[in-house]
Amino acid sequence: MITGKMKTLIKLFLILLFSFNINANEKGNKNQYKFSILSIGEGSSLADAFGHTGIRIRDTITNDDIVFNFGIYDFNSPNFYSNFVKGRPQYKLGVQKYKNFSKNYKKENRYIIEHVINLNENSSKKIIELLVENLKNPNYTYDYLRDNCATRVADILIDKSSNNLKTESLNEQGADTYRNLIHSKINENSWGALGIDICLGAVIDKKITLRETLFLPENLMNYLTQIQKENPQLISQQIIFKPKELKKLPVTKIFISPLFINILLSIIIIFFTLLSFKRGYWIKSIDFIIYSVTGIIGLLIIYLWFFSNHFASAQNFNFLWAFPFNLLMIYALLRKNIPNWANNFVKLNIIMLLLLFIHWLTGVQKYNITLLPIFVTLLFRYFYLVFQINKKLR
Repeated sequence: MITGKMKTLIKLFLILLFSFNINANEKGNKNQYKFSILSIGEGSSLADAFGHTGIRIRDTITNDDIVFNFGIYDFNSPNFYSNFVKGRPQYKLGVQKYKNFSKNYKKENRYIIEHVINLNENSSKKIIELLVENLKNPNYTYDYLRDNCATRVADILIDKSSNNLKTESLNEQGADTYRNLIHSKINENSWGALGIDICLGAVIDKKITLRETLFLPENLMNYLTQIQKENPQLISQQIIFKPKELKKLPVTKIFISPLFINILLSIIIIFFTLLSFKRGYWIKSIDFIIYSVTGIIGLLIIYLWFFSNHFASAQNFNFLWAFPFNLLMIYALLRKNIPNWANNFVKLNIIMLLLLFIHWLTGVQKYNITLLPIFVTLLFRYFYLVFQINKKLR
């Protein structure tokens, strides 16, 4: 819902648009508006780890100063979490007074860097009209890689500024991938990165163009800085707020980090596997847990891949270790007499894990490094299961 304050600001902006046409004609097409891009630094939470971007517009005659913000969301809105899981999170464009906008980020100790764009009157008019058109229907389906606060601003500037901000390098493929850029902002040995790497597939391991990297506000900021160096008449840059220390996500304590936990679990499983092998008994509870956990994670992967709108969750080969049909093995393990197909199923698990390592080495998909101990342990445990099942069948 649009608040009363926001409605007031929207009305104000519509007045500005009307005055734009009048004043531009009266002043010989002199542009009375100053456009700038505000780049906000990273915050201390996972939701703020990638920074933020806004469009600032100042009226040099009336001194009105407002910011267009494509990053507004409401956790309390109906179906917010279910829409997020389905890949349809609803965000919206909002209008804020610049003082309020900047005050919040200064309070959070996040840097604010401004790039003032010296647009001509025609480009200014196009952008204003486009922003007003967006305000008529401010809601949009958010996509954290292809349609977010930074990509929307980049598209407006690049496509509506008479090509002044469009360079040939934008469509050139670089060395970056979506996953590498995500890891540049989130430590790979963190629960947030682990969750992202499990849920997102091989599509984010393909090399992307410079324009596609602009989903990160910092990359858009760096792109504008590069243009500013080459053409200082077009763009000027200033630091509005510089914190004494840059905000970063808190480092996960070593004893609760994914790598430590996964190594600890791996040691426990391998120890009891060796112990049971030596003493000639089978601890089935370990395999109940393994097949239950990997099966449930596999169901999540398949859901995100085939039944959600998350573009980045496609081609997710994490199912090679988190196989949804692993849940069938629970039935086999519960039976007094292990069925014959269980042996072949475990062999299939081994083959899929070996294929996973081939994928990893050849760059088809990059898996979270903290899962390596788990992969090795699963392989070890599956070989043990083949031995035990063959023994039972004999």
